[in-house]
Amino acid sequence: MAPDLSYLLNVNAGIAFFCVFYLLLCTRDTLFVWRRAALLSFVAASFLLPLVSVEWLGDKIVGASAVNHVLEVALPEVVVGASDTLRIPDAGSIFAALYCAGMCVLAVRTLVRLTSVCRLFRMSSPGTLGGMRVRFLREASRPFSFFRWIFVYRESPETDDMEEILVHEGAHVRQWHSVDVLLMEIITIVCWWNPFAWLMRSEVLQNLEYLADRKVVESGFAVREYQYHLIGLSSLPDREGLINHFNLSYLKKRIIMMNRKRTSGAGCFKYALFAFPAFALLMLGNMSCTSEKKQSGEQVEEQTIPAPDAVKQQPVEEIVPVKEKVYEVVDVMPEFPGGVKALLDFISANVQYPETARQKGIEGRVVVQCVVEKDGSINEVKVLRGIVEELDEEAVRVVNSMPKWTPASQGGQPVRCKYTLPISFKLQ
Repeated sequence: MAPDLSYLLNVNAGIAFFCVFYLLLCTRDTLFVWRRAALLSFVAASFLLPLVSVEWLGDKIVGASAVNHVLEVALPEVVVGASDTLRIPDAGSIFAALYCAGMCVLAVRTLVRLTSVCRLFRMSSPGTLGGMRVRFLREASRPFSFFRWIFVYRESPETDDMEEILVHEGAHVRQWHSVDVLLMEIITIVCWWNPFAWLMRSEVLQNLEYLADRKVVESGFAVREYQYHLIGLSSLPDREGLINHFNLSYLKKRIIMMNRKRTSGAGCFKYALFAFPAFALLMLGNMSCTSEKKQSGEQVEEQTIPAPDAVKQQPVEEIVPVKEKVYEVVDVMPEFPGGVKALLDFISANVQYPETARQKGIEGRVVVQCVVEKDGSINEVKVLRGIVEELDEEAVRVVNSMPKWTPASQGGQPVRCKYTLPISFKLQ
């Protein structure tokens, strides 16, 4: 599995995990500020924890991913193709194409929405209402805000029935709710195929409305009259986009929250009490995935030769000469006559794609290990990771047919040394 795909799967799994956690434990209280902090923390953790568990621990634990990286540094992968066979895209390629297409569609939609908001700004006229700077719209619309802009539709700017609106939208502006909206728009672009990402976005937007409603109530306005005012705004058209507005899709829940008894301040401790185990549990899940990868590549790890410039030379005094010992780490690695390019050319020129494998459409990578003797000859060729018998045998045959190498040396003396070659068979 490609590292990028693995990372994206971990991110989406984290979003799903935290979304379920939030829905089960955090949707019944009125601690809206804590909710906002929790939601943003959950989103950030979903993207950061996979990096911590895979990348940081990968530097501490020698696993299959590290081995594969060293292998690629030591020797570029040799690709052997059969050009007369129709290449059928694999599932990974199809998924990547669909994923990128979905991202592009949603990214274009977001750009269109941003352009629409800028267009409304240009077409609106500046003014003041209730001591606040606003933009007056020419066409009827529900009030909304975007960052520092508040848009209202008023033919006669009287403030008697607009104070609640201004307080509501002012809360959106002062608390920078548009940042949350834009962030969740980006998250849904990246994770567009994950229904939990859209559900998390809905919870973020809904909580922002709770925060703005709370500000209206705290400002001394009558709750019932404010609720009637919300219902009355349903007759006006809505502006869909990256905006904070009098969102009526959450109206029923908003009214319930306004009428609910406020949660005591002690309730905030549950976020710390339950969130920490949630972070730890997701971290352990990512660690277990890394551990499984390590176990799956353990055999290759034990027998892979790092690049000469990627390993530390062993001090001469620590090397205990052993007759006929096969080294894995040496001062000077063995080298094919003419270097790495000549080695790749030799394999590409001598490998013959087995007819039976070609007809069946079988392809993949064969990892072969051999021992370069003191005189440069190739010996003890074996397959570390194979595909099918035909391809494995062909890879072994080609490695056995190689000419003598320049042997490895340790402490100035030629020694026997293991060497690993990855050979990919691909139908083109």
